[in-house]
Amino acid sequence: MLDRRKCRMMRRVTGSSGHDRSAPLRRREVHDRALLDLEDGPVTPSNQAELGTLAHLLNGLLAGLVVSSLQFEQHALLIRGASDRPLAVFLNGCADRDRAAARLVAVRIHQLGFAADLDPEHLAARSHVTFRRFSDSDLAAVVTQNLLAVRILVQTLQEAVRWIGVTDPTTRRLLERLLEDKEGQADILNAENPAEPRTERTAHP
Repeated sequence: MLDRRKCRMMRRVTGSSGHDRSAPLRRREVHDRALLDLEDGPVTPSNQAELGTLAHLLNGLLAGLVVSSLQFEQHALLIRGASDRPLAVFLNGCADRDRAAARLVAVRIHQLGFAADLDPEHLAARSHVTFRRFSDSDLAAVVTQNLLAVRILVQTLQEAVRWIGVTDPTTRRLLERLLEDKEGQADILNAENPAEPRTERTAHP
């Protein structure tokens, strides 16, 4: 299947269809292109992405989300003081959201015709997020570490969105939704971080 997709991508690059890419597809052309490699399901010739590279990128993101979810949950268990319970609830909520995001990414990898790698032996090696443990009393370190993990995922998502560009709108929209959620998490964790007082930037005219 990968060989056929490589050939299909070469046809896209060389423009062998003979049509101007900027022009909308005619009804018959839409029908004919949808029939091409029908077994590929949702991946049609209009998808311009380098699918193997994209699947590798998504599997790295998948690993980061899984490790991040486990770290959020581990750190939430460390919080025992009644006054700090809102932070524990927030971290558990972040863990749930990361697990849901990981499922969405895994589904997209499958839709693209590749295997989502959830093997625990591979997750830590592929993840840009490093799992760290702390003592029960070190809440400042917990907040700082989770803020760091979220910022790593924000950067990973931003770079992925820029790399995909217009080649795969469906994957790009998925990652943009995840990016928005991650930036929201980073904003809240930054406000909770006692090690780094929040500073407001001045907007330039």
